[in-house]
Amino acid sequence: MTHPARSEHCKLTRIPLAALLSLALLVPTVHAQQAPAASVPVVQNEIGKHAALSVSDVQILFADLQAGLVSTSTTVEPKTLAASAGALAKAAHILGIPMTFAIVPQAGKPGQLIPELRPYASKTNTINRVIASPFSEPALVSALAENRRKVLVIVGFATEVAVLQGALDGIAAGYTVQVPVDGIGSRSERTEQAAIRQIERAGGVTTSVLSLVAKLAPDFSRAPGSDTLKAVISLH
Repeated sequence: MTHPARSEHCKLTRIPLAALLSLALLVPTVHAQQAPAASVPVVQNEIGKHAALSVSDVQILFADLQAGLVSTSTTVEPKTLAASAGALAKAAHILGIPMTFAIVPQAGKPGQLIPELRPYASKTNTINRVIASPFSEPALVSALAENRRKVLVIVGFATEVAVLQGALDGIAAGYTVQVPVDGIGSRSERTEQAAIRQIERAGGVTTSVLSLVAKLAPDFSRAPGSDTLKAVISLH
């Protein structure tokens, strides 16, 4: 008795080879579709966004760094705050960076800068004001504009008042603002941190005196970098 499966096999083997080839040609070839290239999102490289810093672009605002105010700082020791501001002023003097000093009256008398800043202050770069924000004083706004430098470094006391309002108004006026945190002081850690966060959210850059000077004069092996390093190295 012939097995059915074997009978079917015999029938298939009787199909001429040429016919089998013809059938193969009729079967469409299936090609694996090439997956479209994944869309790679373009990510802005934020690294180094604030890295480049040219001496010719920078000016510094020293706001209300007066002995009677600095002495009340608790977030940075008064001596440390005065030393940081003095070191920054010395480095700026070496590099030829314009400095502007804003002061407010105390006890009905004209404000007096801390001794560390007095060698760099003059009648032309020292401006008295009575309003909280330095940018509310037209003479100071004009002085900063005349320097024609769009990177504004702000140090001062108190962080929540002169520094914060100066930074926010400076950013609104088109300046790139940097705030060395060892050059600012406050009576309260909690309120100072809130002010620093506001500055950062507005686009201000927080840094330190040493970091700032290292960007401005990165070659410490020769002048002016070696001189600016001497000015700030005692802070650390």
